[in-house]
Amino acid sequence: MLSNSVLSTRMTPRHHTLRERAMACLTPQWLERWRTAPGGHIRKDAWQDLASQGLTGASLPAEHGGQGLGLLGALVLGEALAQVGDGGLALGMHVQNEIACDWLVSSGDAALRDRYLPGLVAGTLVACQCDTDPSADEPTTARTEGDEVVVHGRKKFVVNGANADLCFVSVRLDGEPAIVLVDKNTPGVRVREVYDKFGTRAIDSALVEFDRTRVPASQVVSRRGLSQLMRWNRVMSRMRFLIAADAFFTHRTLLAHIVGHSTARELGGRPLASWPVNEHALARARADQELMEAGLTECFLRLTEGGSTVPEIAELKWFCVERTTELAGLATDLEGGAGYMWDSVALRAHAQVRGFRMSGGSQTTMLTVANHSMACRAELDAPALAAAPGRRRG
Repeated sequence: MLSNSVLSTRMTPRHHTLRERAMACLTPQWLERWRTAPGGHIRKDAWQDLASQGLTGASLPAEHGGQGLGLLGALVLGEALAQVGDGGLALGMHVQNEIACDWLVSSGDAALRDRYLPGLVAGTLVACQCDTDPSADEPTTARTEGDEVVVHGRKKFVVNGANADLCFVSVRLDGEPAIVLVDKNTPGVRVREVYDKFGTRAIDSALVEFDRTRVPASQVVSRRGLSQLMRWNRVMSRMRFLIAADAFFTHRTLLAHIVGHSTARELGGRPLASWPVNEHALARARADQELMEAGLTECFLRLTEGGSTVPEIAELKWFCVERTTELAGLATDLEGGAGYMWDSVALRAHAQVRGFRMSGGSQTTMLTVANHSMACRAELDAPALAAAPGRRRG
């Protein structure tokens, strides 16, 4: 994707240097060296190694200690992360680089930014975003008491939750939505469970509890109103865009693998790929890949040059993840019995894309965002259509 005519012209020598460093470092061998155990998540000190290789803060502005390579730098890094064979590392990096750093940079609190941002870039601090409540009946709440905020609740499926030092927690603060920064060393914060996941195992996901945890009111990094909504939409749109790109990179690798496999393997005296049912399915997968690339390019331009992004990127994330899931199912079948063994390329890809389906919002959430947008647009367009000359009135 990064070689297409739109994005390639935006690649600077510094982007190419980042790509070379990342491709050289981020290999399956690197990942195995830093896992807590075979098939486990990475150790906390792996983040310092990533920083020493120049792979953190790629998109962060240079004036805040980053590399100043913008969203394109994050895409360059995402392409390299895809080659490790486990999508978890990409999800963890997105949370660290694109969510946590953005909350600090956009908070407007220089003291808070200067206290924590250098550690995130250096890899000495790890961050998580705590969003998912156990249920709608068990929201994570916070209340103001003098110059402190008291946070109470639990968050599930928190990426980086076990390794994290800093928790950016979505709460209802005095009845209004807010993001509160909680240092995990604060009394009342506990990791209750580290989940045993199907895929994206390179990064931990945890259940984190906040039991009447008190933090300074200055650590409310975002709260209520239009500003909160705009910042939330910006952060989540970038995250969803990068997950869509992760799915695209997985799709591209898997398609190349299964085309090679089904061309080399014969059934009934001819290659599997030449049977009409398989030929049509693979042709559709090629078309899906081209559509993904076109959608990613368009949404990249929306994010970097202006324009509506929230519903379009929700639709893009849904499409890329859904089509990659379909290809993983097809590839598993085409591999035959081998496709149901754990060392199968297709089955491992299927496991990774299951993690993409829930990260950044579920596939159902993506469709809900898109549907709400369509309904709003229809409502806004209705008066203009009703007043259009020649419109029939019944």
